[in-house]
Formats: sequence, C-alpha cells, structure tokens
Amino acid sequence: MALVIVTGLPCSGRTTRAKEIQRAFQARIAEFPSLGRVVRVSDDDVHTEKQAFDSQRTEKSARAAYLSAVRRALDHKSIVIADGGAGLNIKGYRYELWCAARELGIRCATELCRTWNAERIATGAVDAYTPTGLDELIARFEEPTPASRWHRPLFVMTTTQGDAGIDVSPTPLDDLWHAVTQAEVQAPKVVTAQRHATSNNSLELLDGVTQRVVAALQEQRANTPQGTVQLAVAGLAPVSLTLPAGRAFPTPARLQTLRRQFVRVYASKSEFQDLGLAHAAPEQQVAQLFAAWLQETLAS
Repeated sequence: MALVIVTGLPCSGRTTRAKEIQRAFQARIAEFPSLGRVVRVSDDDVHTEKQAFDSQRTEKSARAAYLSAVRRALDHKSIVIADGGAGLNIKGYRYELWCAARELGIRCATELCRTWNAERIATGAVDAYTPTGLDELIARFEEPTPASRWHRPLFVMTTTQGDAGIDVSPTPLDDLWHAVTQAEVQAPKVVTAQRHATSNNSLELLDGVTQRVVAALQEQRANTPQGTVQLAVAGLAPVSLTLPAGRAFPTPARLQTLRRQFVRVYASKSEFQDLGLAHAAPEQQVAQLFAAWLQETLAS
C-alpha cells in the first residue's frame, strides 16, 4: 500500500517520530479495509550493531541487511515505515527503496528530522552511536530534497536547540496519512516495471512461427493470389490472410524485412506486457497475430 521512509542525522529523534507515525496510522487503519497492518522496520530488526557504521568498510553488509528487510515487508496490504537510521542516510539507498516501491506500484513518502546523540551517550543508552560512528555518518549524510523524485512527497520535521530547551516541530500526521493512502501512485518506469510471465522461449517462438508463415505465404506466390487466402502453415491449422487488391505480391526480401520488424516489436512487448504467449496453443496464436499484422502492413 505505502512506504514511509524516515531518515535524518543519526543523532536525531527519528525513532520517536517513527513510533508516533506508527501509532497514528494504526489508529486509522480501520478507515481502509484494504489495509492489513502498519509495520515499522528498524535497525534492531536486523540486529545491526551501531559499531558497524564506524567505517564505510564495515557498514555495507549492515545497510544491505536492512534494505532487504524493508523489501520483504513491502506488499499491497501494508504501510511500511522504514525507520532505518544510518541505513537510510545516503540517497542511493533511499533510491533503492523508492524503486522497490514503484516495482510494486505502491506509494512512497520521505520524512526528515534532527536532534542530538549526546544525551543518549550520557545516559548510557544502548541505541547511542559511538563518537567515531557518529562523525562518519554525519559526514556522509545526504539530506533529502524534493528536487529528487524519489523523495517526493517530502515532509520535513525539525528539532532545534533554543534557550528555552528543545523545540520539536509537530509531525504532519494528517498530510502523511493522505500521502500514503490517497495520493497518486507513480507509474513504474520500464526499468522498474514488473515483468509479466511469458514463454521462456518467446523470442524463439516468434522467430520460428513467423518463418513458417512467410514460407507458407511464398508458396502462394505462383498462384498470384488476390483477396483472402488460407495459408497452410506447417504444423498449424490454416491461417487466413487478405492480400490487398491491385498490388504486386510482396517479394521474399520484403517479407523477411516485415517479419524481422514484427519479431523485434513483439519480442520487446512480450517482456513487459501480457501477449498471451502462455496460451494453450501459443504457436497458432502467434501465426494469427503475424498474419493480421502482415495484412494491415501490406495494405497501408
């Protein structure tokens, strides 16, 4: 249903925000019968130690484990809150999750918030980062920006230190809820589109059947046919094709050119669209499709 990416400096009150969002969404989940759950995925779920982020060399496996956990949680009946801390402070990793959301055709929103880690260290909190790890993560933190399409819609929440203490901006829960339940879903691009199941040998199928159709059509050449002919395609039932009146019969070279065009176009389509090549009689279907395409092309 939706993915909410919660990110910020590693010294932030990010998890507090994420839990607030989780509680608010769980209270509203009954408004959408299609929703089954609200799940928050944190670093703790993949048992990531804070020391793993002390250097770029050791953090790679920790980030990969976290991103895999979020991917596993994504589905059309869930709101997934990615509260990954350091695992999401680099835009490339947020882009990966955005692509994963688009692959499934679900919504995605990003939230940014900031505060400090020093209080956690002072109290001995187990979720505090080491000074070295904190310095490394702050140096590599890439702030989300609405200029990047995988950060839209972006909700910015700040936490600042003033004379009167810590000032925390309110979480826009209503706007977040609308974004993850009612906002327009971005259509997947070709590179992220889910591929429909087709025959494993679709290209071989297209090439072989079209060769047989062309061979059957060339056998009709001696009869200089006009109008509708029944092509005796080897191994298949007769295929009907109407030749345009008043035009010369296409040459073998012309037929081969048209055949290659058809294979190129439909091999590309079969990778992303359901052409029905898993039909009980795929060869017959391809032969009829090619004959209809030839008929239209020769008449134009």
